[in-house]
Amino acid sequence: MISPWAVLAGAAAAGGLALLAAELRPAPPDLGQALDRLHRTPDPRPESAPPRAVWYDRIGAGSLGLSWVRIPYQQLSLIGRTPARFMAHKLLFALLGLLLPGYLSAMAALADLQLPLAVPLVVGPLLAVLLWFVPDGIVGGEAKEARTEYLHGIAAFLELVALERAADSGPAEALRRAAAVGRGAVFRRLRDALERAATDRLPPWDGLDALSVELGLTPLQDVADIMRISGTDGAAVYDTLRARAEGLRSELLAAELARANTDSERMVAPGTALTLLMTVLIVFPALYQMLQAN
Repeated sequence: MISPWAVLAGAAAAGGLALLAAELRPAPPDLGQALDRLHRTPDPRPESAPPRAVWYDRIGAGSLGLSWVRIPYQQLSLIGRTPARFMAHKLLFALLGLLLPGYLSAMAALADLQLPLAVPLVVGPLLAVLLWFVPDGIVGGEAKEARTEYLHGIAAFLELVALERAADSGPAEALRRAAAVGRGAVFRRLRDALERAATDRLPPWDGLDALSVELGLTPLQDVADIMRISGTDGAAVYDTLRARAEGLRSELLAAELARANTDSERMVAPGTALTLLMTVLIVFPALYQMLQAN
């Protein structure tokens, strides 16, 4: 008969894993905020106070001072995640790896199975070290996808700025009007950068320059340099903007083709294994009968 303590421990472990998966899963978009972005109307209500940091964010913020931890600030800025949340995830994964072998040993003891003492004492710290680096890989993968999205957005932004300049808009006005057209995350970041520059009484291309450093995006730096030349020297930059946008789209297309070729090459091995298996299944009966006849 299964011990009720084993059932309770299994339920607690399943609940913990479910909470961990729910925390790591990207949250679905808020329908109300999406509709507000599509149909912007003045909001007469006063701005609410910023949400208070949850307890694990406070724990992560307290561990930011560790000198031996490398925090990928640019990647976190690309995906819109705070360093405190990143450190909280690392601590959570490490704690899970440290406690999991001990939990398995306790479950084995309840089932009248004796595991070596080295399982919680040796495997636990090793698993904690391995899981400590799991959030780095997750952030790296999400940042790679976000970088591609940003580059597509910057290519569209270049085209819009070129059209605004062709319509005789000034350099600063062209940047603001082009950023006001889009409704995606990339254009929101561009508008925020331009608004910060205007608040600090700086040229708008300085705001783009700061955003390019924050995100580590060289094409955005190119936009800032082109518009800086247009704003200071009055140079006609329509052709330059269109050429840079075309070059950026060509780079993105080349990257997509390289990724598609890589995926096609990865499919060769499963296809070959499946063909070999089918060949063995077809040939084996006849070969077995031939050997039995002899």
